[in-house]
Amino acid sequence: MSQVLDVLSRMRLFAGLSDEELAVLEKLVFVNRVPAGEPVCREGDRSDFVCFVVRGCLDIVKNSEAGGEVVIAHLRPGDSMGEMALVDNEPRSATVRAAEDATLIVLTRKGIEQLRKRSPHAVSLIMENIARLLCLHLRRTSSQLAQFKLPVG
Repeated sequence: MSQVLDVLSRMRLFAGLSDEELAVLEKLVFVNRVPAGEPVCREGDRSDFVCFVVRGCLDIVKNSEAGGEVVIAHLRPGDSMGEMALVDNEPRSATVRAAEDATLIVLTRKGIEQLRKRSPHAVSLIMENIARLLCLHLRRTSSQLAQFKLPVG
C-alpha cells in the first residue's frame, strides 16, 4: 500500500470507501508541502479544494473587528480543512496558515468531479462524511458560543 493510500484510508472523510474507490481517489489527489508561516488559503479566497494534514500543524485564523487576527483552531495530522469549499462554492471563511512546516494531501473540486464520473457511490459517501464533520464543528461552535452569551430571563 502506498503512503498516500494509507493516509487516505485513515481519514474520516473517506470512511466507508472500498479499497477500489480509495485506489481511484489516490490518483486524483496530490501532495503539497507548505513552509512555516506560509498561507494555504486566505479568508475571502475563491479556492475550491480540501486539504488533509499529514505532517505539521496549521492555524485557522479569522480577521477580528479590531483589525487583527485571531487563531480560532489548530489542525494536526489527521485533520482536514476546506470541506465547505467543496459544498457551497463560497469564498473561504478563514485564513489557513502553516504554523510549522506541513505536508498536505489536496483534493480539488475537479478531482471530486472526476471521482463522481468513476464512482458516484464514493462521492456520495464523502459528502455524507463532510456533512457529519460540519455538524460536529457546528455543535462544538454552538457550545463554545453559549459560554459567552448571557442567560435569558
